Amino acid sequence: MFDTKNAYYAALYESQRQWHQGTHDIWPWTEYLAGILEGAYGDFEARVAARRSLAGMSKQERVREYVLHHASVVFRLRDVRSALPGVSDPTIRLVLNELRREGLVGIDEAAGGSGPRAAWRRTR
Repeated sequence: MFDTKNAYYAALYESQRQWHQGTHDIWPWTEYLAGILEGAYGDFEARVAARRSLAGMSKQERVREYVLHHASVVFRLRDVRSALPGVSDPTIRLVLNELRREGLVGIDEAAGGSGPRAAWRRTR
């Protein structure tokens, strides 16, 4: 919701204009809501597909596969954690550090710097 805050308020404003005259139009907000739902279902579908393709792998293999083939180009540890429930943060960090040594991912300084809020970027 935070990513679309401005679009939300713009759609709400457009939908409420001329409310007191009874000539308001609910479609701007309805279209905004439909777009949000479409995005959520797309994200859900991608997560289900990723989870199916990771079945039968070790936890480290699942993290590696997810990061290299399913995660966004720029991602955070919390994204991997939510996509792979049951995989501990130390295991995720271990794999991320291995991928970093291999030159496959790196810290994205522009998107958040280092530490707990670090953003990672796939380099290949």
